[in-house]
Amino acid sequence: MLTFQGREIPESLAEIVQPRHTVVIVHDMQKDNTAAGWAYDKVGRRIDVGTILPPLVRFLEDARRHGVRVMYTQYTNLPDFGSYTDVRIRADYRRLTDPEQRKALEGLVEDTPGWATIDELKPQPGEVIIRKFRIDAFIGTPLELFLRLNRIRTLVHTGIATEVGILPTAWHALNIGFFPVVPEDCVGPMEPQYHDDAMRFLRRLAVPTRSSEIVETWEASARR
Repeated sequence: MLTFQGREIPESLAEIVQPRHTVVIVHDMQKDNTAAGWAYDKVGRRIDVGTILPPLVRFLEDARRHGVRVMYTQYTNLPDFGSYTDVRIRADYRRLTDPEQRKALEGLVEDTPGWATIDELKPQPGEVIIRKFRIDAFIGTPLELFLRLNRIRTLVHTGIATEVGILPTAWHALNIGFFPVVPEDCVGPMEPQYHDDAMRFLRRLAVPTRSSEIVETWEASARR
């Protein structure tokens, strides 16, 4: 632990991910965008989470066992594209006006079955779900309020997508004073060709690690 002008600053990984002030955030692991037979899959845009799902399932089990809070974000669209900005309509205009491609964009609509988190990772009773209308989970949501109320200092980012929601949310967290931590075996991209670039940024601004290393610090803390 560092001391600076009367303040105590976490330094080691164990201090940064101390269970009392840490939350694990599961980003956007929803049926419509990741599961077979749902909206994205029907138009060939399904996000492959096969590699990260097993370690993420184990990591959440370990987090809960050690008393670490778990929160979820769920990307949310309003019906009939009511939450789309002019900028996004311009960017997606061709797909919005193509009946086949439009189907994928109609996914993740609030409170529909496909909007829910996949069954393998579904939230437990009492765990907070953040409905977000933008890729940055802080914009227009109560996320920061919930974190401050619970004296959280560290956000462990898991789920998808490294280059879409995780990168801007981790950057935002850093800017407002939280420690962003990224277990690299528990995050994945939307578009694989952008993953390495996103991870270069995340390794620079966040604390890069593996889920097993985080769990080892929790185990060691529990033995004391």
